[in-house]
Amino acid sequence: MGPAGSRFDAVLTLTDPRGESAPIMVEVKGRPLEARMVGFLLDQWRQQLLPLSRETPGAGARPNLMVVSPFLGPSAKERLADAGISYADATGNMRFATDWPAVFIQTEGEVRNPWRENVPLRSLQGRRSARVVRAFLDFCPPFGTRELAALTRNAPASISRVSDLLERDGIIERAGPRGAIVSVDWQRLLRRWAVDYDFSTVNRMIPCLEPRGLSNLFGKLGDADFSYAVTGSFAANRYAPLVEPRLATIYAADPNEAIERLGLRPADTGANVLIGQPFDSVVFDRTERDASVTYARVTQVAADLMTGPGRGPAEGEALIEWMESNEETWRLPSTRTM
Repeated sequence: MGPAGSRFDAVLTLTDPRGESAPIMVEVKGRPLEARMVGFLLDQWRQQLLPLSRETPGAGARPNLMVVSPFLGPSAKERLADAGISYADATGNMRFATDWPAVFIQTEGEVRNPWRENVPLRSLQGRRSARVVRAFLDFCPPFGTRELAALTRNAPASISRVSDLLERDGIIERAGPRGAIVSVDWQRLLRRWAVDYDFSTVNRMIPCLEPRGLSNLFGKLGDADFSYAVTGSFAANRYAPLVEPRLATIYAADPNEAIERLGLRPADTGANVLIGQPFDSVVFDRTERDASVTYARVTQVAADLMTGPGRGPAEGEALIEWMESNEETWRLPSTRTM
């Protein structure tokens, strides 16, 4: 138990071999800590620090904060680390850092809550969630539930459930309870989506060979009259070239038709093309045209690379860096202006 009159659950003392010490203020949560609560808790904790530091041995040291919770998701951990708060959860996620005495310990546990809870939504897996996420990424706020429902071909209830999850993670902000979405942290949203989305497992891709080379393939894509979208390395290389692409990755509404029309050969080894059916038609939403070739939206390309095989994650990070510097280029106007 913490000291009398303290809202902290415990005050520990960290002592180094020379006898110098610093207090560690510990708060224990009975439920997973949501990212949006970190700022609120930090404000409360600050009000406790001055009197506690005077009453605790080692009062000359700067007090340190630590939160313990059954589970801490990626967004909550990021917020805590940014605020300089140590943390630990029951799955093995831990970050303990003090300036004096100097200590740093970090371990990684689960990225998904292993215990089911009575909450509306805990994952961004699935088609409905992906459509909402893509809209949040592609468009500048503000936007409301009903216009997003029409834009994403979703029921308003699906929009609300995804919005509630992202609000709990501190990724979006509303204009009051149940109000319009007025702010979206698109970079954190991309990374949060990547926790639940996996390009290699959710899309059915077929390895193929273009015997005449990839330049010949893109020439044929420029004349194609079927539904497709290029993603992966070739799509990212237009904005953030990292290495010379050697594998073309293509979504097709009808993969078998696309393989036949493009003259590709299915190949178990030596493939230079991946072509297949996407997990949802959202990959064809808001595509981009460049030299007569259709490319997936940059937000979809980034998610595909971040969760793809090989050097995909590194290419995804390079693309995100470009997106940070060129947000006005790729992000679309608010849905309310359309």
